[in-house]
Amino acid sequence: MKNITFCIASAKNEKDYTTLLLNSLKKNTQLENHEILIFIDSDNQNTYEHLLELQPTFPNLKIHRNETEFPIGSQRNVSIMFHHASNPIVCYLQSDMVAGKDLDKHISKNIDKNTVLSCARIEPPLHPGSPEKIVKDFGITPDEFKFDEFDKFVNELQKENRPNMDGHFAPFAVYKNTWFEVLGGFDTQFRCSREDSDMIIRMKACGLNTIQSWNACVYHFTCVSSRGNDWFKQTDSADKKNILQSKADQEELKRFIRKWGYFGHDYKIKFNTSLYIDIDTGVDLNILKFVEPYFNKIYINDADVVLELYNQTLFDTYYYANKRWNYTTQHWYEIIDGFNPVEFGERIIYTNNLETISSNDVVISTTMYNLLKNINNQEVQGFIMNVNEVLGQLYETESYQGKYNLFNFDVIINKLEDINVKHKNASQYLVPKMDTYIFK
Repeated sequence: MKNITFCIASAKNEKDYTTLLLNSLKKNTQLENHEILIFIDSDNQNTYEHLLELQPTFPNLKIHRNETEFPIGSQRNVSIMFHHASNPIVCYLQSDMVAGKDLDKHISKNIDKNTVLSCARIEPPLHPGSPEKIVKDFGITPDEFKFDEFDKFVNELQKENRPNMDGHFAPFAVYKNTWFEVLGGFDTQFRCSREDSDMIIRMKACGLNTIQSWNACVYHFTCVSSRGNDWFKQTDSADKKNILQSKADQEELKRFIRKWGYFGHDYKIKFNTSLYIDIDTGVDLNILKFVEPYFNKIYINDADVVLELYNQTLFDTYYYANKRWNYTTQHWYEIIDGFNPVEFGERIIYTNNLETISSNDVVISTTMYNLLKNINNQEVQGFIMNVNEVLGQLYETESYQGKYNLFNFDVIINKLEDINVKHKNASQYLVPKMDTYIFK
């Protein structure tokens, strides 16, 4: 048995879920060999006081309570917990999970320093089924959870001894040194979602194995951590949260595309592209906002349009996430540097002379009129959304430098060099000042 630190993120309305998770760890693991760290990010149920009362029965339990009025967010508090872990293996568990039988045993059996091990999820039928999980209803709240039936099901599942499969999702276990030295942590620019998709690409790019074990499994009530209790009910309150989460997710998707050039889970090359747009007729800012994430820089020959596009894009990128986490604008600007923000002033740029950027790696030019007339054309949309793939086909030829006309865009290619390799550097994802968070 390898020693594991189980790291649990807890927040508002999660006291009963967290208690159930603790009891399942006591019941279904050799807990005396392990450690539990709990990061209480926000609290409206006296969860901290409740856990202090439980602490004598969990001798290896340590707790940190965020005492500010603003949540830290799981993208940072996961690394903070991992940093404070005493054991070489760390396992991240969301508070709305229940540990299956011998979770620690099966983590120990399947993990090594080159592997990030995901634990299989058994979930109630609140989401569509998928190959990496099992849909089985053992309750949708802690007070109705059918513990004995769940244990019996896990026992039968483990007897099947299903082979491991490729995949990554929470909960996951990893060697602490691997997390910090190879990966660095989550990219904290992703504040509401997509951080796991980003991590999958980086894991693969860094040569790590992503394995899911069916024998190491949990029950997952789903979305409690991100959307709160009763998110699945048809109420105005739940609907409002879901709408806000959807708007925030749309912005996370744009962040992902700005970083990697597309959305997916496989490493793909990306080139340093500049798009020049001649505003030769009435502007449609929605078209410009659609186009913006797919290119590294957007050059526009109308200063007023540059300013408005900058303002609207900047607003979108922080507003919905801030509202999702109840951040004030003042607080956001006090902590923004800890979230790897995009500097839009370096992405959306005024120039009235295409020649000034003609030496950039890849220069693509068009007009506002051309975009207005052709934006619904599938070939034009396909070029915008897959520009790196199109350029990649030229990259494979012996001589790609030159001028092209592709799907009504004029293209100058001076250099094609993969710029996604910079995302593999672990140091850029390290959370600052982790020692200031005390677990006791």
